[in-house]
Amino acid sequence: MATSAGLAVGLCVALSAQAQTKPAGKTVSCWTERGQTVCGDAIPTSAANSARREINASGVTVKTFPRPLTPEEQSAKDVADKAEAARAAAQATQARQQMALATTYPSEDALRKAYAERSQNVHASLVAAQSSLASHRLELSRSLLRAANSELQGKPIAKSLDDAIAQQAATVGSAYADLQRKRGEYAAMDGELQQALQQYRDYKQNGGSATAATPQP
Repeated sequence: MATSAGLAVGLCVALSAQAQTKPAGKTVSCWTERGQTVCGDAIPTSAANSARREINASGVTVKTFPRPLTPEEQSAKDVADKAEAARAAAQATQARQQMALATTYPSEDALRKAYAERSQNVHASLVAAQSSLASHRLELSRSLLRAANSELQGKPIAKSLDDAIAQQAATVGSAYADLQRKRGEYAAMDGELQQALQQYRDYKQNGGSATAATPQP
């Protein structure tokens, strides 16, 4: 059964006639082919990539099927879906953080106190890292001086000393990297506190309520 897009009346008449011979639950599929709406029980291969809809015996559309996406369109959709999923995950994480802050700290003062204590701990670890790096550097300097004296005296550098220098240099590099991480953590403390305060305030303004609890640094 076929009809042009403009012959809706003819389509309804044909469907009404078809309803007399088909069960009430029977549907036919309709799609556009060369500018015309074509309906039938089976979808030909030529219409496999076309949008279509299913019509019941009363001429009512019961289902619609969009055309399959091209590889380029599917790729773009995957990127958009991934971005939307990441956005939703970020919002969910923020909501959990806001709730955790509000239920852990009964007030902004309690939150500030907890961050102050954490800041003191981070600063103490920073000072310890600086001291450790200075100690490792001094040890390496002494080994390098011994090696330099051996060369000045025309003597070969002992393998044990050469191995020690390599190990000490690696230790100094590791200690320096640790110090840099602690410096970054300490420098970020103020920004983290301001972000936590903002999240706390947002949760409160949106109707959240904080349950009194012992502040956890």
